[in-house]
Amino acid sequence: MKRIVKQVLILSGVIGLLSFSLVFRSQIPFPNLAAKLESYYKRYPQQKAYLHLNKLAYHAGGRIWYKAYLVDARTHRPDTISKILVVEIVNSFGVSSMIQLAKLNRGFAQGDFYLPDSIPEGLYQIRAYTNWMRNLGREYFFQRDINIWNPEHSYTLYRDDKLANKRHKKKSIRKSKNIDVQFFPEGGYLVSGLESKVGFKAINDLGLGIDIEGNIFDNKKKIVSTFNSRHLGMGTLGFTPEDGKKYVAEIQTADGKDHRFDLPEALESGYVLSVVENRDNQLKLRISSTLPDPMVMVACHMRGEVIYRGQVRLANGSRTIDVPMNDVPSGILHITLFDDNREPRCERLVFVRSEDLLRIAVLKEKSEFKSREKVNITLLAKDRQDNPVEGNFSLSVSDRDLVNTALEFQSGIITNLLLTSDLAGRIENPDYYFDDKNSDATEALDYLLLTQGWRRFKWDDVVNENRLVIQYPIPQGLSVHGRLTKELFDIPLKNLPVTLTILSEFNDVFVTRTDNRGRYSFDLPDYEDTLQVEITARRQNGKKNLVIYIDDNDLPETEQIYSSYSRDMIVRGTNVFKPIPEEEIDTMQVVTKGIYNEPDFVLEVDDQMRTYNSVLDMIQGRIPGVQVTGNSVMIRGPSSIYGSNEPLFLIDNIPVDVSAVQSMSPMDVERIEVLKGPSAAIYGVRGANGVIAIFTIRGRFMIKGKINFDMLGYHKPREFYSPKYGTEFDDLVEDFRSTLYWNPNIRTDSTGMAQISFYCSDRTSTFYIVVEGISTQGQVGSNEKIIQVQ
Repeated sequence: MKRIVKQVLILSGVIGLLSFSLVFRSQIPFPNLAAKLESYYKRYPQQKAYLHLNKLAYHAGGRIWYKAYLVDARTHRPDTISKILVVEIVNSFGVSSMIQLAKLNRGFAQGDFYLPDSIPEGLYQIRAYTNWMRNLGREYFFQRDINIWNPEHSYTLYRDDKLANKRHKKKSIRKSKNIDVQFFPEGGYLVSGLESKVGFKAINDLGLGIDIEGNIFDNKKKIVSTFNSRHLGMGTLGFTPEDGKKYVAEIQTADGKDHRFDLPEALESGYVLSVVENRDNQLKLRISSTLPDPMVMVACHMRGEVIYRGQVRLANGSRTIDVPMNDVPSGILHITLFDDNREPRCERLVFVRSEDLLRIAVLKEKSEFKSREKVNITLLAKDRQDNPVEGNFSLSVSDRDLVNTALEFQSGIITNLLLTSDLAGRIENPDYYFDDKNSDATEALDYLLLTQGWRRFKWDDVVNENRLVIQYPIPQGLSVHGRLTKELFDIPLKNLPVTLTILSEFNDVFVTRTDNRGRYSFDLPDYEDTLQVEITARRQNGKKNLVIYIDDNDLPETEQIYSSYSRDMIVRGTNVFKPIPEEEIDTMQVVTKGIYNEPDFVLEVDDQMRTYNSVLDMIQGRIPGVQVTGNSVMIRGPSSIYGSNEPLFLIDNIPVDVSAVQSMSPMDVERIEVLKGPSAAIYGVRGANGVIAIFTIRGRFMIKGKINFDMLGYHKPREFYSPKYGTEFDDLVEDFRSTLYWNPNIRTDSTGMAQISFYCSDRTSTFYIVVEGISTQGQVGSNEKIIQVQ
């Protein structure tokens, strides 16, 4: 009997200890999220880039004018970290056609691109980013699709381009008919036995919303919910999933076609996070769970600033929380539910509308003007307390006679900084949610946030302080970096002198030495335009049998957009297209040849092939017996005594490794020759696996101990020409400007005012006055007015 009592006491003690352990564990404080977020943003600062363009679409022969805004992603104050902003125009093949390095001055820059008369018409993309933004992915770049029209030069298109144009149109028609519907449970998951709201989005392959209606069926063919889209294919439905059941949506599109889509499977147990109310600075949340009275924490933050953090116990499985929203700025509020193990279980995005946007008034004497009449405008910037605001603004006055077929995805500075720059994926008609004329804008925006992903960071990286891979540093100016290696085997050469010479008109010389890893670095003055650069080096014994590498500065690839692209166009310099000149036979020119007699195969590189991303991409599938897999190349045949099948690579007869081939620009390649078997015997053991000899256009890509290349300096912006009328010479020149005025550097004074004046042209049209900008404190604002020129 005593033994039984003793066992019962021991068991009771164990249960008591377990109970104490569980209670104590549930009361473990959560980490200081505010400090964690602050630490994360200090280690990995976030930036947002935005370009104000003078027009929505352009015609060949015109000029794209832009004002660049680079801001801190948290505060929206002008960025002070980066000094260089890359601005480029990408053609339909995803190739950077024109590129500039805009010199940032406390977060602001300006520039322009000239569009030559011979540029092929089509859909292009202009994008802007810093080198640091490349670490976080292309989705962080500013990107905008623009149309460039040039119907007069359609004859410059090759037959293949015209056929590609027809194929693209047919493909677009097919894509517009395809449909995809996705379902997004509020908070992240369906949980059996818990009522849930489910957001849905129906789009075609072009990313455009499609109106749908339908029913939700369980696996017994019973209807549990009905739904229909409310805005651009988006909407919500509600139901309570049951344990062990699966659900499917049967929908019907406007064209009468039926489709079936599976809903996410419900969890047996878990949490549901719901937004009950979000209006008038009131945010009410409901948390439900199937677990017995769990302890949870709710954290709300906006752009890395913790707005609310509360820890509660879900008595009887649910709890309603009121989140104070006083003085919360406009933007996306990120709500996360953590369990007692500090694991994020649910997430929800909501948009907060506060009266904190800049109020920019555009005051003008009248709305109708005559040809060449003077227009006087007063800008007045105020905050929500009606106080004057000093800020940095840009203003354009242009017509919109040219069609832009990509308007569905364009946004102004307010929408960009407050919404689209913080969400993953493309957003259709984003400015709709900020137009006061749309009474359903708030409801429609909530549909969007239910179905569009967050992208700024992952909680695991923040809480556990995971180290992110940083490949691209923050440059403080123009610089050149690279390394020296031995001629073969990629062995670094340390403590060797390296000389860099600026050949273009400056003849400036810079000298440094390689470090212990064979790396060198040059920081250069603020040169402008394209620079011709030469780097030379030699070993300590005076020999030049070394290889000079320049760090890979290739720009990130862009998803292919489409326009017809003429193969008689080539890029030179920072911002101009130039036709390829007719080739003239130069009898004095030395043609680079191999030291062998006849190669087994010669690949002559044409302009189309030069649009590929790398030299290996050009080789793949074009040379018989040569197989390319990633960075590996093999010429079919017996392996060498070293057990490797990699061939010997030559660039202008200089032996290199495959990394040197990959670092080449396809634009520099003239031809590629392949040697197999006996043809490669002249190279001895090194040529046992065959030889791939690459010859550059100038035949001097890698002269031993020397390398020449062109690099970009800062873009030198032009000044927008605005004529003044009222003299006896007015009629001497016709004036059909479609952009009447462009000013990227408007600053309001201490009274919040700025004065602008310009003259109308002879063009009779409707002109749009668009002003955008930010204050020194990060307040964003814009306004648009219309004038008629008759």
